[in-house]
Amino acid sequence: MNLIWRFYLNEQQRWKWQQLAVDRSVVAESAKAFKEYEACLANAKGQGHEYLPSQGLRVQARPHRF
Repeated sequence: MNLIWRFYLNEQQRWKWQQLAVDRSVVAESAKAFKEYEACLANAKGQGHEYLPSQGLRVQARPHRF
């Protein structure tokens, strides 16, 4: 199953995470909120989150025009 990870600040300005299905329905979420983003990220990692940096746009080479 493809999952989307969402990290957000709640009403108390504390970090939480959610796992979303492709249709954006919530599959799982953090049981508690975290003061620091890094702690939230570490908790998500314990639940299977894997950081994958976004891929840069691939630019096609254009032929030279003389």
